[in-house]
Amino acid sequence: MMTRTLAGKFARSIFFSRGRQLFERNCHEWNLPLSKFDKLLTGTYLILEDYSRGLFPPKFQDQAAAYAAEAAYHTNGVPGLDVESMRLGEMRKPFWHAQATERYLTGFIRLRSLLERLKLSPPARLLELGCGSGWMSEFLAMTGFDVTGTDVSPVGIEEANLRLKSVAVIGLDLKLRFKIAAMESVADTVGPRDHYDAVFVSEALHHAFDWRSAVKSSFACLRPGGWLLVCNEPNVLHTFISYRTAKLSKTHEIGFSRRELIRHLEKTGFASVKYFGTPLHFWVKAHWIIAQRPAEITNCQLKSCDG
Repeated sequence: MMTRTLAGKFARSIFFSRGRQLFERNCHEWNLPLSKFDKLLTGTYLILEDYSRGLFPPKFQDQAAAYAAEAAYHTNGVPGLDVESMRLGEMRKPFWHAQATERYLTGFIRLRSLLERLKLSPPARLLELGCGSGWMSEFLAMTGFDVTGTDVSPVGIEEANLRLKSVAVIGLDLKLRFKIAAMESVADTVGPRDHYDAVFVSEALHHAFDWRSAVKSSFACLRPGGWLLVCNEPNVLHTFISYRTAKLSKTHEIGFSRRELIRHLEKTGFASVKYFGTPLHFWVKAHWIIAQRPAEITNCQLKSCDG
């Protein structure tokens, strides 16, 4: 209790007066221009304040509330940014500005290269978890894959389905569909089980209410010998770095321990777990991990998969 008391006093001291003021402004203006120092100052203030109140590290105990918050992110907008502006932004993704476009397309190319490395070529069946407005699923379908994109947000899937109309206008008949589903229950709500050649999640697993259940559900969706690709998921310090954003959007922004991710993949029953991220990540660099469902499933693995 002593440390929490001290954290609260420090947060409310003159040292963090600017951080408090900036966050108050940020609560009304999502795109408030902040320098790296301002982001650090504001984030540190929030962490100290919430730690003193027992709210940090964040605890996720209400699944329904978490799902509702993710859906509300699309329907209610964020401070100072209306819903229509957000919708248009999502539909333009990844073509926002040069830096964002380069980052997202570099990630897409890396994912596509991993699929080739695993000898997964069109028309292999792919399942995306947390597809958002569906741009990555669309790009993969453009290259010939049979893709199913899933997301917990009904509005996100509504936006994704607009992509089907756009490609139909130019005469393309893609093997592409989008369905509403939480990552944790995708095997039961979308399925089918033992079907997909690969399941992938890109910058979305950290938004799941229960990422461990999402991994288990992915295992059930894969055919024997199929692959799970965990792409560009944030490292441990993301929990701290993006805490301000999480507070504003009321969504999950957590970071992963590489060791914990790999251990859980192995515990779930995956074999051939390989890490493709930066070896010296310093708890900042993103994770790239692939894991294969064994070609032959033991009774023990089936029990783990079925919960």
